[in-house]
Amino acid sequence: MANADRDRFIVRAEIRSSDANVISYGFDLTATSIFVVTEWHAAIGTQVSLRLSFPRILEPIDVVARIGDIRVAGEPGEPGGIRLVFDTGSGDAGARLVELLARLSSPPAAPAEDDRPCRVLLVDDSWLIRDMFAYGTARFFERPGALAVDHAEDAERAWDKLAGSTYDLVIVDYFLPSEDGASLIARLRRDERLAHTPIVAISVGGRDAREATLSAGADVFVDKPLVFRDLFNTLRMLAERRDEARPAAQRKAILVFDDSPFALALTRAALESAGFTVAIAEDLSSFERQRVAFDPDLILVDVQMPEAFGDDVASTLRGWHGVQVPILLVSSLDQGELARRAEWAHASGYICKGAGMSELVRRCRELLQVAA
Repeated sequence: MANADRDRFIVRAEIRSSDANVISYGFDLTATSIFVVTEWHAAIGTQVSLRLSFPRILEPIDVVARIGDIRVAGEPGEPGGIRLVFDTGSGDAGARLVELLARLSSPPAAPAEDDRPCRVLLVDDSWLIRDMFAYGTARFFERPGALAVDHAEDAERAWDKLAGSTYDLVIVDYFLPSEDGASLIARLRRDERLAHTPIVAISVGGRDAREATLSAGADVFVDKPLVFRDLFNTLRMLAERRDEARPAAQRKAILVFDDSPFALALTRAALESAGFTVAIAEDLSSFERQRVAFDPDLILVDVQMPEAFGDDVASTLRGWHGVQVPILLVSSLDQGELARRAEWAHASGYICKGAGMSELVRRCRELLQVAA
């Protein structure tokens, strides 16, 4: 891909002047200026305070800027707004911008052997937007599999996916069936596990949709029609920064399969507190989706479930699907019975539920050879 396709990405832009406080988004960032999409205008040369940021990509940078140009809305992909010009000099803000822009123009780093895709949940009931994301994934990500996009057509389907997976970014359309995007965003922000997930809201709803989603907790609002070049470059930056922040010892991923919501919540809390990345599944269909999408390093399977016994699931994974990662049977069955089932299913071991969460965490670390 030519560098021209790589040099723009989206950031949150907060403008403060003597007569207005504006929260919007900007793109076409350089070391000395940025274009901000907004209906607010002032005279060319007007001085404002500007804060630029984006979760996990750009920590807030505060600069003094002035309006250098004004553009009215034109063709799709050419929204109206203002060009803000600033002088970061040789300070910290300038150094951080220069470093970020240099990263944009450089080729992506070679992935580690165990590198995982950047996971995005797109909540939009438009099949065309979903197809455009599929096309964009192939065009804007040089490395196949670098981006994994899940789709949800409404808020409830999105909530089900969020309950069972960890995402690097959630993109939410404001106009959704039954429950609007702002309500879904507010639910995310109230949930302790999801509260810090980066959220981009999108809509054709203009000012009302922007104010509703930003008030609900969205990090950035972007008007439709989307400029996919900018959005996918943002996703690429997010993926690269996520990889940089990853500790030397890769966080191991564990998939937990149990029909008890209480057991799932308890197990996930204990494993995430121990430093693991966790996905959960309550039934066979969600388990299979998670197993493929999440690509776990370890699978925990409850034995006594309504659709199938856990040892049958483990045996099928080993014999039919060729799964090689450790599989641990979990049950309140008698230890002797549990041991026989684990041996028959070619599981890596078993653990009694009565042993407690501390023992479960210890066994997971042992199987994955992760230090405490």
